[in-house]
Amino acid sequence: MYIGHFGFALAGKGLRRNAPLWLLVLATQGCDWVQAVACVVAPAGASAIWSHSVPAVAALAVTLSLASYLLTADGRVAALTGAVAVSHLLADYVTGRKPTWPGGPTIGLDLYSYPLGDLALEMAVLILGWRLYRRSLPPESRSSGLIWALLVVLGATQLLGVLKEQVFPHTLKCM
Repeated sequence: MYIGHFGFALAGKGLRRNAPLWLLVLATQGCDWVQAVACVVAPAGASAIWSHSVPAVAALAVTLSLASYLLTADGRVAALTGAVAVSHLLADYVTGRKPTWPGGPTIGLDLYSYPLGDLALEMAVLILGWRLYRRSLPPESRSSGLIWALLVVLGATQLLGVLKEQVFPHTLKCM
């Protein structure tokens, strides 16, 4: 899942207005950022173990939950931050194939093999999260151009990603 992850962050903000959106975005993208670093420092092919395995995601979720609590002093925001971090792995199990733990099986439904199905799911997650986020805004802000631009830009980014994979299917990937 690519842009769909942002749907989880937006939904979290919609459910908990006092949760910093930047923190929820960090939580939902954290696994991929860890993987980007691991691609540089870890042995070839091992980056997913350091970023997307169950132990790695659990460690990231705990770390981000603690950081969230230190920043907000709100246990509910901390729990939400951890849940959003864990949502990354669960979503990736639907769209791709990820390792469970070092030496464990790689699992997933691999929806990436079905680009239109992946696009439909990612857009549905994004739109649902965006709607929850939008509903949490003051009424006068709900129809602003910026709110709609957020949805359009994220949706277009997902569409471009799907098109890129169709045109350049063998681009360099770390995993």
